Amino acid sequence: MSAALDFSSSFGMGPYTSNDLRNSPEEGKGFELWNGWLIEKMSPSLRHNRMSRGLRFLFIEAARRAGADVLIDGGEYEFGFSSGIRKPDVFILDAKAEEIGFAEDEIYIDPADLLLVAEVVSPRSGSEAHDRKIKRDEYAMAGIPHYWIVDFRPVPRIEALDLDRGRYVTSGIATSDEVLVVEHPFEISVTPNALYDLGRRDFA
Repeated sequence: MSAALDFSSSFGMGPYTSNDLRNSPEEGKGFELWNGWLIEKMSPSLRHNRMSRGLRFLFIEAARRAGADVLIDGGEYEFGFSSGIRKPDVFILDAKAEEIGFAEDEIYIDPADLLLVAEVVSPRSGSEAHDRKIKRDEYAMAGIPHYWIVDFRPVPRIEALDLDRGRYVTSGIATSDEVLVVEHPFEISVTPNALYDLGRRDFA
């Protein structure tokens, strides 16, 4: 942990609260809060970042084609769960919920308004187990309809999961140049390899 994010020097050794996270140096960027403990959001990786950008571009273009009124972003937006604070890599949110939160000057967004969340797994990072198991359970409990788990090593891979009676079930898996097609929250079609090329494009 870098000196700029050494919470122990200011707040002791934990457990931590959302106030600690917000009042810490750089407001806890790069960390999430889970059951009072700090979880590293990701290991620095150009591939992780490009994959995340590719997902955002993919979702933005698909939403435009569908005429969906949504906000698509990721990284520093904070969502309040019963276990703590999460910052999804990429998400699709009902735009009305963001407008209400903005008008009321809220700090955290209600995850119940999320339509889809995607996490790009950083191998051997502190967040890998959370992305694959813990967040899968948390996101399901919050009622988020769709969850994507995206890998970039050893090869690009997307697993799409849909909520079914309170649990996620796999609706599709694609690796490398295989095509993944989903119908919800609107039609999205992509190959995992294409995300790298999409991540090189300008969002303007």
